[in-house]
Amino acid sequence: MFAKILTLGWKNIWRSPTRSAVVIVAVVLGLWAGVFISAFFNGMAQGYLQKQLNLSIGHLQVRHPEFGDLMQPSMAIPEAASLADSLRDLPGVAALRAESIASGLAQSARGNYGVTIHGLGGEADTLHPVHGHLVEGTMPDPGRRTPVAVGRALAERLSLEPGSRLVLSFQDTNGDITAGAFRVDGIFDSSYDRYDQGNVFVLREDLNPLLGDSTLVHRMTLMIDDFGRAPQLRREIAAGLPDLEVRSWDQIAPELQYVYSSMDISLYVIMIIILIALVFSIVNTMLMAILERTKELGMLMAVGMNRMRLFGMILAETFFLTMAGTPLGLLLSWITVGVLGRTGIDLGPFAEGLSAYGMGTVIYPELTAAYYLNIALLVAAAAFLSALYPAWKTLKLNPVEAIHKI
Repeated sequence: MFAKILTLGWKNIWRSPTRSAVVIVAVVLGLWAGVFISAFFNGMAQGYLQKQLNLSIGHLQVRHPEFGDLMQPSMAIPEAASLADSLRDLPGVAALRAESIASGLAQSARGNYGVTIHGLGGEADTLHPVHGHLVEGTMPDPGRRTPVAVGRALAERLSLEPGSRLVLSFQDTNGDITAGAFRVDGIFDSSYDRYDQGNVFVLREDLNPLLGDSTLVHRMTLMIDDFGRAPQLRREIAAGLPDLEVRSWDQIAPELQYVYSSMDISLYVIMIIILIALVFSIVNTMLMAILERTKELGMLMAVGMNRMRLFGMILAETFFLTMAGTPLGLLLSWITVGVLGRTGIDLGPFAEGLSAYGMGTVIYPELTAAYYLNIALLVAAAAFLSALYPAWKTLKLNPVEAIHKI
């Protein structure tokens, strides 16, 4: 009998093909829109997170315990060269940058601006992520004399171009103000104005003599294979370096950790809002169907179909009507996200606004396979909930009154 009720419910949804098609199309478009919006915001958040980690924060940082607050040039990492070699050999460490850092003033003939000066050393360090954002020239090359790479925003502010002279002044290890003249070799554009204005890159072999110690390293930035393992690896490294501060990305930038941890919840909230709208649409459609078939339902009760079987039939009918569009909606969403995830969505016209917040102008929508499965379960739950009220209304029918209803 249960199988017959299910069969009857499935057949009933095709008695009015136009009405059923409208509901199915609404489910398909609603699912497509919900999944695509979720993938778009997920891609935007993931892009922002990865950009911040790659450019400035890294997955792990090792430095003097007070360097982050005081930025004193004398607060360097002792025996940095041997420590860097041992950290590079740790399992899971993909790259390590060792930088000497100074906070100072960049001056040109046009003006000046406060910057953080990064001293890069060795071939590995010259492959800084900024290298991928170069728009003119090259990163500082050991074969050239006192080269410096500056951001496009700083170059525009100080009227700099490749070959321009830039004077950097800062405090040395003795606390005295010193300065050096550099030549602009490269200009980068990371699509993050604040970063581009506030950071310049030179060679450590040029910066350290001005600071007063050629061996200075103030910060080591580690990139690992799986940034989710950063807290665990931090504890392992910190246990062997009691005199240094070892921090993972979630400690350095807790706001990024909040973005990362709340992303799943945000995606499901978007999807649930869309499903709620679909539920009301389906309930309205099924109530209209019951109203039109009141006489027929009264006849079924009069010939012996009990109320629970009638309840089950309407429940199955509503459930099938909702779930009929789910596979097509998810397939359409998967294709759209897959294609745009490879090609990206260019938001170039909004570049100025996005760069103010450090977001890229090309968004790559992405979602995990588990999200699609969970969405299918959410739709099934929504279909069941939307079926309850129309089915309950059928229980209230009086067979005699229903049969005589015009």
